[in-house]
Formats: sequence, structure tokens, C-alpha cells
Amino acid sequence: MLITTNIYASNLPDLGSSDQKDYDIQTETNLGRAFSTAIYQHYDLVKDTIVLSYIRRIGKKVVAQTGEKRHFSFHVINNDQINAFAGPNGVIGIHTGLITSAKSEDELASVIAHEIAHVTLRHLSRTYEYHSNIGVSNIATIIAAILIGSQNPGAGIATYIGATGLTIQNQLKNSRIHEAEADYTGIKYLHKSGYNAHAMANFFSRLHQESQLYEHKVPEILLTHPITQSRLAKSEARAFQLDNKNTSFKKATLRLIQLRLASLNNETKNYYKKSQLSNDEKCYFDNLTKKGNLKCLKIAIKNHPEERLYKIQQAKILADYSPSKGYRKFRYLAELFPSDFSIIYSFAEALEKNGHTKQAIKILKTATPKFFYQHLLYSKLSLLYANEKQTSKSYYYEALSSLNIGNVKKSIHLIKQAQKITPKKNPSFLKKLNLLSKQLESIKKLNKTKG
Repeated sequence: MLITTNIYASNLPDLGSSDQKDYDIQTETNLGRAFSTAIYQHYDLVKDTIVLSYIRRIGKKVVAQTGEKRHFSFHVINNDQINAFAGPNGVIGIHTGLITSAKSEDELASVIAHEIAHVTLRHLSRTYEYHSNIGVSNIATIIAAILIGSQNPGAGIATYIGATGLTIQNQLKNSRIHEAEADYTGIKYLHKSGYNAHAMANFFSRLHQESQLYEHKVPEILLTHPITQSRLAKSEARAFQLDNKNTSFKKATLRLIQLRLASLNNETKNYYKKSQLSNDEKCYFDNLTKKGNLKCLKIAIKNHPEERLYKIQQAKILADYSPSKGYRKFRYLAELFPSDFSIIYSFAEALEKNGHTKQAIKILKTATPKFFYQHLLYSKLSLLYANEKQTSKSYYYEALSSLNIGNVKKSIHLIKQAQKITPKKNPSFLKKLNLLSKQLESIKKLNKTKG
């Protein structure tokens, strides 16, 4: 469950009018759950756990500086537009176009910090007018359509937008005051996280300059986050004000993530030509797209001892050639990076690939409850049980997977299906199903109360 707290910036003006008040915690929780469900249902999300883990590490690092207890969630949209957005209840979306356009992790982190600031400053709730006659789920879908850039993500949504969505769309447009506030606070978060405080102004300035050369291809982020010389100057002044002494983060991990996205999308752009890559980057890209090369990975790890992506790739290749060695490497990495869910997921994939389904199930069942992001892990567990012809357990874990992204309706349906086919001679599992069913019904009632 995503839990929020009401924290206001004491030195900021109240931009809401008398009929536009902050919605309460439960409404925000419900809206965030519905918003998360909407983006999973209607948009092409990146499901690569290594890419997601990287973005979420940056997000977690910045969020740690906000002083909030809210659980932010970070998602990657497979969209080549250079853009990002902040949705209800701390749901942050990053487009792949933004990741591939960043020149350093500092630049990427600067945009993430900016979006986090929109949430902590409660910009969405301060400009959000709740239409109770439409309902939480439909409102959330409309907001998703506006923020992500598609006006028609699902059947019937155009009708809702035509009826009331234009009012919401006008309210959601980022005002200059909101942008200035998010810049000011976001740069503070960026600096406190150890990133270069000048990265935000540098990134937006570069995008602005590049857009001048391509008038008909203005980056989406410049449309949703308008740039002026005054804004850039204020951002730079803010960075200097913080007495920033940080140097830019090395771009090693970012480059590998960009290569990973290129391989996932089968891209052959000039940016990824081998002549522009270091030997270690070539090694990583070759290991993603061709037969594994353990020799060059060993050299890359020696050259970059703190870079986990080379080590994870090494474990994957080892599991193909020498399973026992690969499994030992995965266990070592899981201990070394206990909060990285991509390692457990990759380990389970390797076990499944080698026919050790029961071991993969055991590892996922043990590890998944420890992570905040459980959707892909439980989804994998559901598939493994389906392969083992254990349908009721497949339904159960798919229900948990759906619940983790806020889709309560689907979870309830799956649990009912599991209850129907689970024999009475399995009382312990039936008890599990009944317990989850009661929890889901409670959430459903809360949604109805506020939606």
C-alpha cells in the first residue's frame, strides 16, 4: 500500500482558491492506486528489472532528502519523448526518451528531483478539483492521459475528457509559479543527494538550445515545463547559493542502461555505434545482444569494481555455462545489494532457464515480501506456478502482483477464481486466500467511500 503524509512547505504561498482544497490522505491514496492501475493498463511500461532498479535507486536517493514518509513509486514509460511526470500519491513516471537523452546521471536525477518536488509541494492536489460524479478511477485515467501525453489511452476516455476533462487539463498545466517552486526545491534535493546542483539548469538549457535547431521537434518536456531565460538564471543562482562543490557523477551506469534500452528496443542508432563506446561498454552491449563473453566481462569488472551491472551480466552468463558458479554469484550479489530486486528476478530467470523451477519458486517466495516493488516478482512467481500446473497458486500470486500496482478489482477477481478451484483438503492455502480476500474487500470499501 502507498501511504502518504501531509507535509507543506511553510514558506510557500497557498495557490489554491477557496473551492480547490487539498484532498485528504485516503482520497490521495485511492487516486494514486487508480492512477498506477491506469498507467499499467493503458501504456507501454518498461518491465526490464535492471533498468527499473537503476531509476528507482536514483529516486530513492533523492526522496531520502525530502523528509517525507510517503512511499514514492517510480515507473519507466517506453516512449521516446523526452519527458517525465508526477502523478497522484507520489507516482513518478520517466520516459525512456529522457533516459537516453541525459548526458550524466546528474542530469537524469535533476529531472527526477524536479518531479519529486512537485509532489512534496502538493502541486497536483493544490490544482485538482475533484468531480465526485465521475469517480476516482476515471479521474485517475484522465490525469494519466494528460500527464503522459495521450488523450485517448482507453475506450471511452474521450467522452470523459469531453465532459469534464478539459477543466482538469487546464488545472494540471504546470504554472510558472509551480515550475519555479519545483526548481527551487528540486535543486535543494539534488544537492543534498550528492548530485551536481547545476545539472538541472544545464540539462534544460541544453535541451532548449537543441530545440532551437529543430523547431518542429521541440522536446515534450519543454512544452510541459516551459523554459525562459529568467527561469534558467534563477536555477543557476539557486545552485550557486548552495555552495555546490560536487562534481558530476560518472556516467558509466547511465551509459550501460542506455545500451540496455537500445538492445531491448532493437535500436541501431548512430549513438550506439561501437566506435563511440569504450571497450568495456562494447563488452556489455555484445553480452546483451550476442553470445556471452566472460573474458571481457572479467576485465570490465576489474576496471569498474563498483559497477553492479557488469557483475549481474557475468552471473547470467556464468549460469548458462556453469550453473553452479552462476548461482553462487547471484547469491553473493543478493547479499551485496540486498535492496536490488533485479538480482533476485535475474536469479529466478536463470534457474527457470535451466529447468530448476521449484528452486526459482522458493527463492521468489522467500525474497519478494522484503521488497517494496513486488509486481514483477509476483508476476514471475505466478507464471512459474502456472508452468507447474498449480493454477490456484498462480491466481493467488497474480492477485498479489496486481495489488502491488493498485489494481484491486483484478486482484479480487483472481482470488475468487482461486477460491473456486482450491480443494477443501488444502485448508492452509484456503485460509490464505480468505485472508487476502477480506483485505481486498476492505480496500474496495474505502475506495467506494471516497470514490
